[in-house]
Formats: sequence, C-alpha cells, structure tokens
Amino acid sequence: MPRVSDTPTPPLPPPADPWAGRDGHTHTLGMASIPQRIAPAAPAQPQVVYVERPRRRRWPWVLGTLTVLSLGCCGVLAAVTAPIRAQYPVRAELGATIAGLRRDTSPEVRDAANELIAQIHREQDVTGAEVAKLDEPKRKDMPVVLVVATRFILDPAGELDGALAGAGKDRPTGVRSFPAGARGGELRCGNARDKQSDAPVVVCAWIDHGSLGLGLFYGGRAMDDSARLLREIRDDVLVKA
Repeated sequence: MPRVSDTPTPPLPPPADPWAGRDGHTHTLGMASIPQRIAPAAPAQPQVVYVERPRRRRWPWVLGTLTVLSLGCCGVLAAVTAPIRAQYPVRAELGATIAGLRRDTSPEVRDAANELIAQIHREQDVTGAEVAKLDEPKRKDMPVVLVVATRFILDPAGELDGALAGAGKDRPTGVRSFPAGARGGELRCGNARDKQSDAPVVVCAWIDHGSLGLGLFYGGRAMDDSARLLREIRDDVLVKA
C-alpha cells in the first residue's frame, strides 16, 4: 500500500491570461483583433409618408352646370312664350277703310256699335273693344259686322268654341278650321242664322293670346271667302301695343 505523504500539496498557479503582456497587465488592444459575432440588425421598417392630395374644386363645375341649365331653361321658356309675346299686348285700330271694305259711319250704326261696346265692357274683362259695320263698295247686300276685343287669353283654342256659339241664333253648324295667317292663333267658320232677322250668315272668328275677332258675313258669301276676308281684316286692324 503506498504511503501518503504528510506534506500538503502546494496549490496550482492560476491559469495565465493569454492576452496579458509581459508586464502582467491585460491589454484590450488584443481583444479588438478577435472577430466577434454580431447579431444581424433588425430590418428597417418602411416609413409611411402621408401626402395630402389637392382637393378638386367643385364650384366651377357646379356653376357651369347651373349656367347650362339656366340657358336651357331660358331657351325653352323663350320658345314657349314666343307666341304670347308676339300676340300680346295688342290694340285694335279701325280706319275708314278696312281690307277693302268701307266702314259705315252713319249715326244709327255708330250708336248701335257704342251700345254693344259698352255691353262687352260690362260683361267681359277686356282692355279694349271695337264694333263696326263694313260694306262692300259694289255690293251693299253683303255687309260684314265686325266685333274685336283685346285682352290676355291664356287658352285661345278653349275659348274659341264659346265665342262662335254665342254669335248666331243657334250654335253654328259645319264648323271648319282655316289658316290663321302669319299672326298665328286659331280661325274657324261655321253656318248660322242672324239673331234678329233669322237670315243666314257665315260666322267666322279668330282668337290668339291677345285678341278675339268675330265677323258676321251676310249676303250668301261663301265660307272660304269669309275666312279669307276675316284674315285680311285681322291683319289690318291689330297693332302691337
């Protein structure tokens, strides 16, 4: 059995610092030469940049649209109201000669005409009224009684039938429409009988937005000729106010 020495074993020297210099101090310069594992840097987060977009100006478009609509409405309004502006207001001026016919100025005819004019003003809302008896220069048996009233008429076609119905003794028969001429409006004629003498007459009437004219044609005048003559009378007596 080996003998154990009683002498204690001296302690082992500390391990030498591999980076220590000759003077026994550790130099950090040596550590810098050691490649070290560096953790990869975190990827940079993309930076969100908010760019304010310029706002579109809507007012020019709105104003442009309103302008177009206004012009369109004005155009439509002008087209719709053109006949009214052409026909109203007007006045009737009756001279000594009308459409080749001579106006009867005898006292009895003038008195009868004034009485009828006063009646028209009492019963109708008119701005003016004229009544006259017109004679053919060569045919005294073919007189024409003319009644003209001026006022604003909103629905000319709707009022024409009533005017014709009240002209003769009974409602006219065989009513026909005829060209109204350059002034526009409506012109119709029919066969009727005189309220006083019961003689046959041709009743013709024109109507537009500014006037109503009624003619009673005696002496067996044809309806076509009566319509033509009333159209000429209308052109002769109406004056734009």
